Amino acid sequence: MDPLIECCEQNLVKGGELLLSDPFIEENSDVITYSCMNECVLCAQNFFVLFEGERIIGDTPEELIENIKKAIINWQEEMG
Repeated sequence: MDPLIECCEQNLVKGGELLLSDPFIEENSDVITYSCMNECVLCAQNFFVLFEGERIIGDTPEELIENIKKAIINWQEEMG
């Protein structure tokens, strides 16, 4: 079982779509996109996803991807 990453399509359009093509994220998580996640203020200010229900943010798409990778690694370590 892989961790769940939930994304807002509106947020991805701003450049966050890079996370959808990252090989590590693709292989180690399940990604679901929604047309809107009702996080409009956050969406306008940062790149973000929900990772297993917890917000992960980044000022740039690259920072978001690195933060997601760290979360995946931590999740994998906790789950054994």
